[in-house]
Amino acid sequence: MHLSPVHARARVLPALPFAHPLVAALLAALCPEAGAEELLPSALKGRLYFFSGVDVARDSSYGWGGMAWAPFGPMDREGFRLRGQMGGGTYDYRTQAVPGGWNTGEKLEGEVLAGWQFLRGAHALALYAGVNVVDNRLQYADPGNRDQGTQFGAKFTAEWFYRVDARRTLTAAVSGSTADGTVNARAGAGWRVLDWLDLGVEASLSTDWLDESARVGGVLALPLERYELRAAGGWRWSSDSDDGAYGTLSIFMPF
Repeated sequence: MHLSPVHARARVLPALPFAHPLVAALLAALCPEAGAEELLPSALKGRLYFFSGVDVARDSSYGWGGMAWAPFGPMDREGFRLRGQMGGGTYDYRTQAVPGGWNTGEKLEGEVLAGWQFLRGAHALALYAGVNVVDNRLQYADPGNRDQGTQFGAKFTAEWFYRVDARRTLTAAVSGSTADGTVNARAGAGWRVLDWLDLGVEASLSTDWLDESARVGGVLALPLERYELRAAGGWRWSSDSDDGAYGTLSIFMPF
């Protein structure tokens, strides 16, 4: 996907429904003297995590935010989970159906999932299912693009984590949605170099009604006391756009 000069400063749409809890969590992380205890009810301690991030590639920019909740016990134990996420951004794609051969879309989406986390020794497997909604608004009408307007569908997600030893981890995830025919798969490996620094590699594949893409990159993470900051970057291949670099910044905040 090509970014014209007009769209080079692509707009990243905020994840508004989670703004208030994320702000509270960020304040607790950055201002330890305030204390998470003052920002969250005691019944929620150890049962919540918040996440947010932004991803930028040659043809797109996307921002997201969400939270997960373990209502019946601590997050680090086996049990029931609820998770919600919203995000949005803008993207360009190649098509002969519009003037100039390139079209621009703006995307908003949200999901609510329920699932269960299984723990077996050093393995953790979380399975989720639920509903999601995707809304795409195109700059030019494109008869060949099914990603127009609002679609509702079912979504499934599986996430696997394995601690090889005290310093090495493996992760993998796969998800699919009937709302826009999207299937995503990713895998990663990490190594704790220092108590405050993780290095790793990642790879992912994605397909939907328009595009098939792949990514390979490196990861740097800072596992700090109250939150984890993560930066990733590498190369992206796309079937409906030009290949190019990508970069991701994200934050994970458990409580």
